[in-house]
Amino acid sequence: MRMCLLSTALLLAAAACAGDPNVEANSTSSTEDALKGNASLSSLSSLQSSEFVHVLSKSSIRALQTWVDDTTFEAKWASMLSAPIEFFGGADSAYHADLASLPSLRLPGAEVLCHGDPKFDNFGWTKVDGRGLFSNNDFDETGFCPVAADALRYLVATDLWFSDSKLNNTALSAYVDTVEDVQNQVSVDPSTEPNWDDVRTKGIAKSTVGDSLVLGGEVQQATPNEVAAVRALVAADKRFPSTLLDVARNVRTSGGSAGLRRFWVFSKDDQATRTIIELKELTTPGTEFGRFSRTVDGPDRFDVLKSFWWNAAGTGDHYTVYLLDGRFLVRDRLIRANPKPDKMNPRQVTAMVQAEASLLAAKHRDGWRNVSPKKLKVWLHDSAAVLTTRWRAAYAAAGGT
Repeated sequence: MRMCLLSTALLLAAAACAGDPNVEANSTSSTEDALKGNASLSSLSSLQSSEFVHVLSKSSIRALQTWVDDTTFEAKWASMLSAPIEFFGGADSAYHADLASLPSLRLPGAEVLCHGDPKFDNFGWTKVDGRGLFSNNDFDETGFCPVAADALRYLVATDLWFSDSKLNNTALSAYVDTVEDVQNQVSVDPSTEPNWDDVRTKGIAKSTVGDSLVLGGEVQQATPNEVAAVRALVAADKRFPSTLLDVARNVRTSGGSAGLRRFWVFSKDDQATRTIIELKELTTPGTEFGRFSRTVDGPDRFDVLKSFWWNAAGTGDHYTVYLLDGRFLVRDRLIRANPKPDKMNPRQVTAMVQAEASLLAAKHRDGWRNVSPKKLKVWLHDSAAVLTTRWRAAYAAAGGT
């Protein structure tokens, strides 16, 4: 489900919602070479605060989130003001639009298939084709974008989250070292892979009683029409477990996807293995509020993304379905695990940041061809500092606590 965007002061370079939804030209590009070429760092200075002429405000951020009703946005806005990283994470579309307001050649490197919202808890472990894999663990905002935009977002998010200059330098060094030579890639500590049997057992115990989902908080009773639609979908699509036990709504008022519909499907397969399948409504990825020349919005979206990020098909998980006049991602909640910094010591956080930044760089390397790693490190360091200051200032001006 692609949504045409309203023109706003912030989004001077918004993507046009027309043409083939799978491969689409972007109206923000001044030239094809600006997206597909490699701007030379030898002729570029770091980004400067004076280049950003639009205000990052409640109204400008709200204008881009057309899928959220006013009541839900107010609740989301309150959660965004709880911490700088929450503010940044809840405004992914505004981040990409903000960078798209700059001349295209101000961002060095080429266009790549971006993570879209790379930050500490948007990487993690997923059980894919029977084995644990550490990679991009959140495809909501994934799409094509300038490689510099994706790299900067991870660096800024790390600074906003942890406020630790040593950790910032760790992320930057791991990223640039891997761009320079893929042999420098830092792998995640394999001991951080969860025990998947424990994940399932604890998840079922926490969220269900008997054959029913536990209601309360964000988990709410689904309407009869919603239950009927989900039951019909599950019965018709053999990718779902064979027996549906219960259906509930999951109502989120915080995070980047607040306001989008979610359903939990408690089910079991022919081997009596119980799990909770999540149906998560999809909307325009954050990358498409920025500068891009191609999209991955078609029905094969997750086939493309799983192949790129996971190097695997994972046919039984992360796929697209259509329900209640919307497009939804289907994923098993009990085969995913994201890092939680409040349960990690500083050494573990540092190791995780190294692995994430390095993984991101490995996926970005083609976008940095012919770019000097030494100059890249300076440009990313200085430009990330400018963007971090910009987003901290916006958070404070909005009334952040």
